[in-house]
Amino acid sequence: MDKHCIIEFDGASKGNPGRAGSGAVLRDSDGSVIASYREGLGTATSNQAEYRGLNRGLEAAREKGYTHVKAYGDSELVVKQTRGEWQVRHPRMAEQWKQTNELKNQFKSFDITHVPREYNSEADSHANSGTYLQDGQVQEIPGKKSYY
Repeated sequence: MDKHCIIEFDGASKGNPGRAGSGAVLRDSDGSVIASYREGLGTATSNQAEYRGLNRGLEAAREKGYTHVKAYGDSELVVKQTRGEWQVRHPRMAEQWKQTNELKNQFKSFDITHVPREYNSEADSHANSGTYLQDGQVQEIPGKKSYY
């Protein structure tokens, strides 16, 4: 059975590089929040944190049995690199890009779209909260699925 979902992702770094966190919001195809995630990343750049937010969302979608993914993020760099439009040059970014590709290829379909920052505020809030978590600490916040 095919299951469609939406991932909103973001990353934050206080210092760039600095204390970093990632955030992801996993939504069902009707837009209801299934779960939100925030993760502490230790010291990282904002771009590294953005990739981690996307990858956390993809991992959650896979774990919850979704087969089709639409991802939205405000990092033009991550979106264009994930689409193959821009090259990945930095070695640490290349590692995360490789993980993103491995994850996205596990779905029947995957699409990623760049959105303006103001349309990504929920994931942004979780990413900023993640900067206060310990490196590797993940918090999952269950959503409130509506059934009407």
